Amino acid sequence: MKTMKKLLAAVLATVMLLGVTACGNKNDTPAADGDNTGTTGTTVLKMGHVYSETYPMHLAMLAMADEVYEKTEGRYKIEIYANSSLGNESDLNEGVNIGTVDMAFTATTPLANIVPDLACLDLPYLIQDSAHADAVFFDESSPIRASLINSIDSAGFKTLALVENGFRQLYTNKKVASTADLKGLKIRVMENPLHLELWNALGASPVAMAASEAMTGLQQGTIDAVEMFHTAYATSGFAELCKYYVNTNHIYTCGALLLSAKVWNGMSEADQKVFTDAAATMAATTNSQLRDMDESSREKIVNELVEEAFDLDKTELRAMVQPVYDAHPEYSDFVAQVDALAK
Repeated sequence: MKTMKKLLAAVLATVMLLGVTACGNKNDTPAADGDNTGTTGTTVLKMGHVYSETYPMHLAMLAMADEVYEKTEGRYKIEIYANSSLGNESDLNEGVNIGTVDMAFTATTPLANIVPDLACLDLPYLIQDSAHADAVFFDESSPIRASLINSIDSAGFKTLALVENGFRQLYTNKKVASTADLKGLKIRVMENPLHLELWNALGASPVAMAASEAMTGLQQGTIDAVEMFHTAYATSGFAELCKYYVNTNHIYTCGALLLSAKVWNGMSEADQKVFTDAAATMAATTNSQLRDMDESSREKIVNELVEEAFDLDKTELRAMVQPVYDAHPEYSDFVAQVDALAK
């Protein structure tokens, strides 16, 4: 009997000891809900965007994620979510701003809803060509670049890089061989005042709708045309519905790689430098690849995807949209600064 009691006491002591040991082992305890620190001390950052896994920015972000993980010695791991799986650009921007999303790539157009100073970037024919875009957005010495980044960061973000999106073009199911053919053309546009004003000035009938509704709009006749980048058109199903391509270059769109300010402020200076260096490499790679892809997409559009291609007179188009500038004298100083950087 005494032997049995001693055995039970020994077993009980062992169980209690194991319980204490298990409770004291933090590495075996899963992170609590909402805690993005993994069991190995790695902070996992979720990064979202609306593009496909084959888009140059996505591929460059994968390389950036590898560089960050290696150079922070595993302290930070970036997980990338493509195809709007974390939400559209407005959702992502709001998420990064309030800290529910760690990182996002966004065009400046939807970002202007949170950072009003960016609205002027959607003025028509503000940027003349790629060299002009480089001077305004990507030259480190550009005062406009510095001012834009300061505005974004002051609104509660950390801007890691500015990245090219490109020039927007027109694709229609009706021939547009001249500016006169734009009259009454129903064009899907983003819900942006300057985009609406642009097409109204050109005599068209812009229809603000979500991008996800544009395909149905074309099929049902609600709209006659869409406007987007060469690569977006060449890699989508719109070529089946819009058989005419019109080279307009009407708006140049810049993008931004954003990081949550809360995440940024929690980093060491050494890790912050890793992120900014890796983001600079990502942006340079993306810009180069996007421009190559834009040109190859344009050639594919002209030679394979459309029945006919048209190139409208840019001088005439610029003159026609002058009323948009006249209606916004508050942008005159900014426009003068941008014009001064044109070569």
